[in-house]
Amino acid sequence: MALNNQRNSFANPALNRAMNFEDSFGMSESRATYLGIYAKVGYFLIITMLGVGAFFYMHNYFGTQGYTVSKVIAEGFVIYANETAIMAGAWIVTLIAGLVAAFAIKTIPVSGTIYCAAMGYSIAITSYMYAGWYSGIVVEALVLTVLIIAAMAVLYYTGIVHVGEKFKTVVLAGLAASVIGGLIFMLIRMIAPNSMIVTSILKIQNGPLGILFAVLGVMLAAALLLIDFETIGQAVENGVNKKYEWYCGYSLMLSVILLYLKILQLLARMQNNRS
Repeated sequence: MALNNQRNSFANPALNRAMNFEDSFGMSESRATYLGIYAKVGYFLIITMLGVGAFFYMHNYFGTQGYTVSKVIAEGFVIYANETAIMAGAWIVTLIAGLVAAFAIKTIPVSGTIYCAAMGYSIAITSYMYAGWYSGIVVEALVLTVLIIAAMAVLYYTGIVHVGEKFKTVVLAGLAASVIGGLIFMLIRMIAPNSMIVTSILKIQNGPLGILFAVLGVMLAAALLLIDFETIGQAVENGVNKKYEWYCGYSLMLSVILLYLKILQLLARMQNNRS
C-alpha cells in the first residue's frame, strides 16, 4: 500500500502516470537531489535557447542570401518560404520526440533534448510572428512568465498551496480536455478552414469569452507548475534514483514552455479585443 501511494505521488501531466518507479526507491546510493534536478532544468533551458538562436541565425541567413519572402507580417517582419517548411518540420519533431519521452522515460536525456531544440525553434518563429502583429507582446509575455513561475514557487515551497490527489485530478482532466479540444479544432480547420464552425470559434476567441478561456489556459499552466514542484519534492524525499532527475527537469521545462505560450495567447486576445 505504501509503495502504491508513493507511485501515485509521481502523477505528472507531461508523462505517463502509470510509469513504474519501483526499481528507483532505495535501490541506489546515487539519489535525486534538488540541485541535480534544477541543473537538468537549466540544461533543457539552454537547449531550448539554442533552438531559438537557430531560428534567428537561419532567418538572417535567408534574408542575406535573397530567399523569397512568403509572408509579410508587418513592416520589418517577414517569413521566408523555407521557414514555413522548417517550422512544420519542427512541430512534427516535437510531437514525435514528446511521445517517445512520454512512453519511454529512459530516453528523456535524448528525446527531451531533441524536443527542446525543436520547440525552441518553434517558439522563436511563433514569438517572431506575434512580435510583428503586436508591438512589445513578447517582452510582456516573458516578464509575466517569470513572475508567475516565481509566484507559484513561493506558494508551493512556503506551504500556502498543497498539491493533493484531487488537485492533480482536476488539473490533469483540464489538460486532457484542452489538448483534445485543440486537436479537434486543428483537424477541423485543416479540413474545412472556411466552415461555419471554424469561423464561429475564431470569432469567439477574439471576444470576451475567448479571453476568459485564455485566462483559464494560463491558470492551467500555472497549476501544472505546482504539480511539477510536488513531483520534484516527492522524488527527492523518497530517494528516487538519480536518473529520474531527467524526468523531473524535462517535465518542469514543458510546463514553463506551455505557460509562456498561453500567456502569449492571452495577451494577443486582449489586444485583439481592444481594437
